[in-house]
Amino acid sequence: MKSKHMLLATILMGILLFVGCSDDDDDDTITRTFTIRIENISDSSALPTPLAPGPFAVHTTPYVIFQSGQNDFGDGLEAIAEDGDPTMLDGNLANHANVSEHGVFNTPTNAGEPGPLFPGSGEAYEFTFTASRGDRISFATMLVQSNDLFFAPSDRGLDLFNGYTPLNGDITGQIMLWDAGTEVNEQPGVGPNQAPRQSGPNTGPTENGPVRLISDVNDGYVYPPVTSLIRVMISSQ
Repeated sequence: MKSKHMLLATILMGILLFVGCSDDDDDDTITRTFTIRIENISDSSALPTPLAPGPFAVHTTPYVIFQSGQNDFGDGLEAIAEDGDPTMLDGNLANHANVSEHGVFNTPTNAGEPGPLFPGSGEAYEFTFTASRGDRISFATMLVQSNDLFFAPSDRGLDLFNGYTPLNGDITGQIMLWDAGTEVNEQPGVGPNQAPRQSGPNTGPTENGPVRLISDVNDGYVYPPVTSLIRVMISSQ
């Protein structure tokens, strides 16, 4: 009889442990550590261009970096899109109530110091962060051979979880080329007021327009597909 009671107690304990593990898995506060890798795959057939350092933010509400159809917030997007400088925006993200983590990616893998990410280098920008269910990620990197264009996800950011499943794999299809609307566009790769050729930062005619997808801008210039210029991967642990 004693052995039967012990067996019953063992079974009940196992059930309780199973239920406890299940509850943990369903916990809305579940977190994961993510790494995003940004590669420059531009070449002679697709506007070879460096990519610039940029900021990232983990957040719960949309529009922490920009909002499509609205003018630049004045928090530092202009400095990113025109000059590849994330310092101002990163500083302002520190004071954003809905940003739980932020930072800057500025040093290519295997490089000893911060700098641009050049085509054909075989290197990448990488950054790591922690997020919970309900969090989004936003980031931006300048298309250097332009006046004020930048790569970024949707203005709402990317959802980092689909239900309880963390985001993983190639997310290049969710990255877009945006026009910050802060400086008049010139022919990509040629314009004298673009970062590789301009005389100094914040140089070029002011535009005072809204942030828009470059595909919605009728500037008379042709831009290669995003997938021929950049590759973005995300992994989680």
